[in-house]
Amino acid sequence: MKSLLVKNGIVLGLFLALVVGNAFAAGKAKSVIGTWNYEAPYAPYEYSTGKLIFTESGDKLEGKIKIGEYEIEMRNVTVDGNEISFGAYVEGEYVTIKATLAKSKLTGTASYSEGSIEVTAEKEK
Repeated sequence: MKSLLVKNGIVLGLFLALVVGNAFAAGKAKSVIGTWNYEAPYAPYEYSTGKLIFTESGDKLEGKIKIGEYEIEMRNVTVDGNEISFGAYVEGEYVTIKATLAKSKLTGTASYSEGSIEVTAEKEK
């Protein structure tokens, strides 16, 4: 009887950890949703400022990058704890963006075949 209670306690503990972990991750994903003004000062001028627009479709996080009148679809948008990552094709080149979320700021890098560029973004209020 005691071992059955211990086994059930372990299973219940694992289940609760999973639920709380998923709720935490979902909360982080929801905090990303919205429009962010980004700056990449070392990028070519036309790409140095713009908007990152994150949306939710069902349980999936999606987004687009808006540079002037152009919109580029984000691919493979993921949130893992405070880390967000996604990719996008810019003029035929796949660029991977990885950033850390801290309150209403994103700080990270955009990596492509020529190297990496610093990127920062602030959430619009």
